[in-house]
Amino acid sequence: MYISKTLFKNLSRCQNFISLYDLYINRGFNGIKKIEGKRVNKDVVDTISTLEDNLFDEKNEKIEEIFQEMFDEETGSELLNVTNAQMEAFSKTFTEVERLATCYIEKIFQHQVVSSIYTYEQKKYSYKEDGNLFYCYLDAYFEDEKTIKIFEVKATTSKKYDDFCMMINKKPYHFFVKDKDNIMRYQNSSGNFNEKEHKQFYEKQKKLLDRYSDEGKYIYDISVERHIIENSLKQKKSFPDKEVEYYLVVLNANYTFNGKYDQNNKPVYDLDENGEALFKIYDMNDLSKLYLTQIEEEKQQILKRGKYLTIGPKCLGKHCEYKKTTMCKFYKVCMKEVLQDGSILEYLKKQYAFSELTKDNKKRYFDVFELINQGFYKINDVKKYLSKKENLIQYDCYINNWVYIDKSRIEEAITKIKYPVYYLDFESYNCPLPRFKGEHPYTQSLFQYSLHVEKELGHCDFVQDHFEYLAKDHQDHRLKLVESLIANIDLTTDGTIIVYNKSFEKTRLKELSFIFKDKKSQLDEINNHIFDLLEVLRGSKDLFKDTSCDKPSFTYYNNLMHGSFSIKKVLPLFTNLTYKNLDVKNGTEAILTYGMLPFLSPKEYKEKYLALSIYCRQDTWAMVEILRGLRSIIEKNKVTN
Repeated sequence: MYISKTLFKNLSRCQNFISLYDLYINRGFNGIKKIEGKRVNKDVVDTISTLEDNLFDEKNEKIEEIFQEMFDEETGSELLNVTNAQMEAFSKTFTEVERLATCYIEKIFQHQVVSSIYTYEQKKYSYKEDGNLFYCYLDAYFEDEKTIKIFEVKATTSKKYDDFCMMINKKPYHFFVKDKDNIMRYQNSSGNFNEKEHKQFYEKQKKLLDRYSDEGKYIYDISVERHIIENSLKQKKSFPDKEVEYYLVVLNANYTFNGKYDQNNKPVYDLDENGEALFKIYDMNDLSKLYLTQIEEEKQQILKRGKYLTIGPKCLGKHCEYKKTTMCKFYKVCMKEVLQDGSILEYLKKQYAFSELTKDNKKRYFDVFELINQGFYKINDVKKYLSKKENLIQYDCYINNWVYIDKSRIEEAITKIKYPVYYLDFESYNCPLPRFKGEHPYTQSLFQYSLHVEKELGHCDFVQDHFEYLAKDHQDHRLKLVESLIANIDLTTDGTIIVYNKSFEKTRLKELSFIFKDKKSQLDEINNHIFDLLEVLRGSKDLFKDTSCDKPSFTYYNNLMHGSFSIKKVLPLFTNLTYKNLDVKNGTEAILTYGMLPFLSPKEYKEKYLALSIYCRQDTWAMVEILRGLRSIIEKNKVTN
């Protein structure tokens, strides 16, 4: 078997992966394949047969790295349907990240590096064991008389490492510190730590050594690379000759683009006003070494499992990375029995949802996958493990097919809405490379807004009372968007601006007020009048300050929400309006569509531009419909009483 670095990381996820992978790559040749002479469960084979071709295409790995940063865990399954055209559009972005990173490496180390934008033209290391070839390609490297320097470029930001610290004597102890050569060096605990501080240090360090944590996954990646490189050098008997150093190169979260462009209108990423560079380089020699024993053990497990292919009991866990962009490719196979209506995964606040009292009267919490592995798949399978009010209500709603409504709190919230009402939704593009002045890597750069205006209760027309702005290309249209937004919102006689999940809109408005200081007062005024419709349903301490602690956090729950308060789940409960027939169906598709606009033909551009407009308009109209539905509930309650 040819085992790349990426495939190694997948094969080592769990005991069943290699067998499922074997079934997948041989599905077109062997029909129903046998494992250890036994016919595999037909459901497994049938599900694998539905998986798309080129599921493990190495060329898409880099683009998927960008997606890890651009999209949250609610988008994992949505990204499985990314088109080739979308992939191609985003591959150009990562190519530019790699090119700029290479230039920065050469500047810092004063040495030309070997690199290529084409994976198969990069430097390759490999070694053989038990008939298998383990290999990896290097983003960049160079050799001198004494060392080989390896550079792994990732389209993530430095924030996770910049913020990684612990408090010692009320002062932050940072695990990574910049040296005089502008390299971020790892600080171990060999200083003057006492016993308690040493314990604290190693407890904190565990996150860096967890391959599935945000901090650890990139260190693990370069550690697998180190494993392959060092074994390759040993086989070639060249390992003792030179010292090998390992570096992680990421985008600097603190970098602010100054708005400078070259003659071709491409951004020039000079040092910013604070002397920050676009990239940061982290010395990962010490940390990657700490992973090597684990990786060797994982390799031995892969070799063992490859000889005795088996599909054992379910072994679901965090390694599945469910609903993340890094989700296991075989999640549909392993979770087929779980991913159905009424799934245990629909429970809210799953981290603390399931528990039982031990013999010494202490509460023991269960991970949801721990229960699934024991055969608990459905909402009604786990009644005895439920104690939280929200989860018990979910159980009752499912068992009895009823809807939970706290009409008094809903009415309390709605009475706070003042007219005119503005229903507002933003769409943004969080590009790895800052595009416009004042932006950082992955800034949520606004390119669109939709606004429905209801001047009086019940008077809002889908077309006539709709206003919008949609950037026509990838140039800087933020000021035009801001001016258009301000012009269409009149708060001189009070009013309310309704959004769905206010943290996003409020943060974007704050960012714009910082960039366009002459518009700050108007933007702040808009921000101060924001009302979150999501909070009416999901609840919040800000909205319901006097709520009894005996009540659940939410005010509304319907089985059909399937454990989600997303607008796409809530909307069908109040209207027949649907996103299913739209060309752009969700926020993920909106970002992907906007990202590929510059690469489309005139005909395709016209179609996609219109699709973006229709999608965002639907988001604001959805809020109109939901609020109408909530008002209707309250009015019916008044009549009944």
